[in-house]
Amino acid sequence: MVYLQELVKQKGKNVLKKEQQAWITRLKGMPHKTPFMVTDLAIVHENAKVITEALPRVGIYYAIKSNSDERIIETIDPIVAGYDIASLGEYKHLKNLGVASERMLYSNPVKIPEHIQKTYEGGVRHFAFDSMDEISKLSTYAPGSEVYLRIKVSDYGSRFPLSKKFGVDPLHAVAYMDMAAEKGLKPTGLAFHVGSQSENPHSWAVAFETCGEIIKKLSAVGIDISFINIGGGFPASYTERINSLKQIADIINKSITKHIPDHVKIVAEPGRFISATSSVIVTSVIGRETRGSSDWLFIDMGVFQGLLEPLEIDSWRYPIFTNYGKKAAAFSKSFVLTGPTCDAYDTLGLDYELPSNLKMGDRLYIGSAGAYTKVYASNFNGFSPPKTYYLENQK
Repeated sequence: MVYLQELVKQKGKNVLKKEQQAWITRLKGMPHKTPFMVTDLAIVHENAKVITEALPRVGIYYAIKSNSDERIIETIDPIVAGYDIASLGEYKHLKNLGVASERMLYSNPVKIPEHIQKTYEGGVRHFAFDSMDEISKLSTYAPGSEVYLRIKVSDYGSRFPLSKKFGVDPLHAVAYMDMAAEKGLKPTGLAFHVGSQSENPHSWAVAFETCGEIIKKLSAVGIDISFINIGGGFPASYTERINSLKQIADIINKSITKHIPDHVKIVAEPGRFISATSSVIVTSVIGRETRGSSDWLFIDMGVFQGLLEPLEIDSWRYPIFTNYGKKAAAFSKSFVLTGPTCDAYDTLGLDYELPSNLKMGDRLYIGSAGAYTKVYASNFNGFSPPKTYYLENQK
């Protein structure tokens, strides 16, 4: 099986349509009540393997915030070095699955004090920070821990920028690391994040150059850096062309060689890249209506059941397709695609091009639905999130 991560870059939309047809074939005849999600564990395994092999000097720590499904974690566990956690809840989830605390990095830069204390008591020893308050909390609740400073880097070109909320200006890195040392912590690392779904591979090059400069400044004051966490941001395939992982990996690998000393351990925390393309959500049309000049399709899967990202970015689009034949699909029109709740914001998009003869009861397939869907899902308005079914050993 060819995986979605590289398809768009390799041959464009025609290949993507072939992959959609492959999904339709595998989903055909599934009797489950919609909405439901189907996760192909072979894709999860392959995505984890691909990124691990592409970045030989980088340890892969899966960000379970993207999808904490235990079947996904069990599938990739033999491949990845460990996991990125952002809360006590994520820590407990991994512990319940048998993951050792030593394989966890607590990379949320601003943490609840109790969460620091409980994870520290459980054996976690690596914590991110980007404020003086966090230094104080860590020195109190996780004394002697190894800490890594989240620095602000450019996230230009990412679909979900993070630099406004997190990151210290690199000019202040020495002062923050020196304060951490004074408080009894071990300031051994740096961290950055180029933004989720980053479509500008050169952001990594600039970030590594910045880290290299900071390492030299810290060395001059007696602080040795042995660890860099480069976060996530590796893009998955949705509806637009993206840079291939090979292009991004080439830039990262060359930047590490150019700017980072050999003794420094590098880790990354991909989430979306590993989980996004593994899953498709199957949903049904529950109504069709014309409102003014717009045609509306109502479906039984919406924003509050897990498809929240269109609320974060107006231009966000999932690849949505049907099992209509080529002839029927050729006659398409623009639809407003909306969910089943009474909330007007429960709308996936205003201009989805879909077959013009869609009717109540027809099924739609929402692709690349494995990341930031199940973890966002709620029971708002009494509508349940989709149940997940699994495909295994699909090649």
